[in-house]
Amino acid sequence: MSKHHNQKAGKTSEKGDKPLSKNRSCKNGSTKSETLCSKEQEVQHHFHWDLIEGAIIIGPHQHAQLKPITEFPNVKRMVTLNNAPYEKHPEECALCFYTKDTVIERIWNNRQRYVSVLKRFPLIIGLDFSILCNMYYPQQSYNCWRNYAMTYWLQKNFSVVVPNVGYGDSDTFPWVLDGLPENSWLAITTQGSLDSYVLKRMLLNGLHEIVRRKHPIGLIVYGKFPEAWKKRFSIPIVVFPSYREMKWEGNNDGKR
Repeated sequence: MSKHHNQKAGKTSEKGDKPLSKNRSCKNGSTKSETLCSKEQEVQHHFHWDLIEGAIIIGPHQHAQLKPITEFPNVKRMVTLNNAPYEKHPEECALCFYTKDTVIERIWNNRQRYVSVLKRFPLIIGLDFSILCNMYYPQQSYNCWRNYAMTYWLQKNFSVVVPNVGYGDSDTFPWVLDGLPENSWLAITTQGSLDSYVLKRMLLNGLHEIVRRKHPIGLIVYGKFPEAWKKRFSIPIVVFPSYREMKWEGNNDGKR
């Protein structure tokens, strides 16, 4: 990932340029403000640095610190981003990003286009760019950074946004949880993770690590979740069927 553009604090902007405060991380996780001219604002927007304006930056991968969610609205279904514009009863639904990365790219590249859609839903689940085991490490890292950066922006602009947790194998655990809040509701998806023994164990091991390090007060699950697994965790687990399940099995209620 490209390093931050070097800009000395206090540098005057060119004539006609409007200053914009940009936060950059310090070694202790705090932020400092710098003044950017219009050309640098364009650079910031291109690299999406403006998403984390004002954020506390956590860890070596510089994730935005997300706020905890202790309560969320009672919803009946989850709707993915590609289906959200056509949902007839958004007040009953949570909007999630458990869909193809090519669909998520749409809001990543043009988030203002989706503001009116996002406002229709009382609950939003944070971004879920893929962090797959067979991806190269820089791809995993960048997608995780993108997930938390956009989720931070969502939390600043919408009422209830539950952070989503995406991870790969155990090598991702030292950094993938940086920025996630403690004592909060968190969300995951099990799509594609129950197809083999190896993927199941990876998913379950990750859940134990999440509970051990982040102490969530509850877990929101999109997709199937084995009943036997629920007994392993002493927290509420709310399971919503995936779009595929609802379409083929007629199941449309989140169950605790």
